[in-house]
Amino acid sequence: MALLASTSLFVEAQTEPRPIATTNAMLSLPDAPSASNSIPSIYESSSSSNDTDSSANPGGGGGFDPAAVKRRILATRSDITIYPGQTAPPLSAHDKEIMGFKQSFTLFSLIGWTTSAGYTQLVNGSPNYGTDSGAFGERLGAAALRNTTQNIFGNVVFAPLFHEDPRYYKMGKGNNFFKRVIYSATRAVVTRTDDGRATPNYSLVAGRVFGAALTNAYYPQTNRGFTQTLETFGTSMGGAATGFVVTEFLDEALEIVHLKKPE
Repeated sequence: MALLASTSLFVEAQTEPRPIATTNAMLSLPDAPSASNSIPSIYESSSSSNDTDSSANPGGGGGFDPAAVKRRILATRSDITIYPGQTAPPLSAHDKEIMGFKQSFTLFSLIGWTTSAGYTQLVNGSPNYGTDSGAFGERLGAAALRNTTQNIFGNVVFAPLFHEDPRYYKMGKGNNFFKRVIYSATRAVVTRTDDGRATPNYSLVAGRVFGAALTNAYYPQTNRGFTQTLETFGTSMGGAATGFVVTEFLDEALEIVHLKKPE
């Protein structure tokens, strides 16, 4: 972890921020919802942060607020989701580092680790620790370590390096269901730059590559090597796509089970 932190600080020092879109400009992608990027600096006075809180969330969904994330010990899922019509504050390299580290340890992350460990325990899949109760604990620890390193490499190191926005821009209600599924799933390989242009999701893919490579240090011997690493990378990319689909439809699912009030 100390090595990752040092690397991220080096990247921040070497990364020149790209100019943000002009004030009140609408950032748009050909296949994604648009979001206003009208805040000149997220490090302005506290009154500016309060203005962002009130204007960035017209629908009550909760978008990424850098000041709020810094105040909290852990980031929430809504901190990295931009809802339709919300203002998207520009992110500095330091903002991405804070978000990346805190995003690694959330309730959503814990659910992901447990689900991954539970499924591989059920089918006795990779990593092959066996099927006893101790094996589940080993799988849970491995899933937590793999996902945490992938997230830190992707958001803390590579997102600033490639000048990419690691937030998820939700398409939301009012769009065709299948279009939303395709859009959300493809965010694993398509994202936006800091100035709003469509780009391959280099940071996420690179983070998965490095995270998969590191499993050779702690996975069982049978799950190490080039072929097994490729399999781990493919599984991780599938998990990323699934995570974006869940994020796209999570609010509606919570409304159906009456855990969230309809908007």
